[in-house]
Amino acid sequence: MSKLINISDETYKKLTQLKEKKSYTVVIENLLEKRSNKEAILSFAGKGGIDEKKIKDLKKRWNKWTKRYA
Repeated sequence: MSKLINISDETYKKLTQLKEKKSYTVVIENLLEKRSNKEAILSFAGKGGIDEKKIKDLKKRWNKWTKRYA
């Protein structure tokens, strides 16, 4: 069953960029799933430019991993 949601134009543009040939449902589900550090790094790699939010998120995940496994 489908549902109608309202999102900002900015969010819509971001989802559309991530979408490629996938459905919006798949894109949103992928974003909601817990991502590993490897997946976060791979999704960041090759995107061009530096996104400060992603860098902070990667640092946070790296520190969490380090505390757990190192």
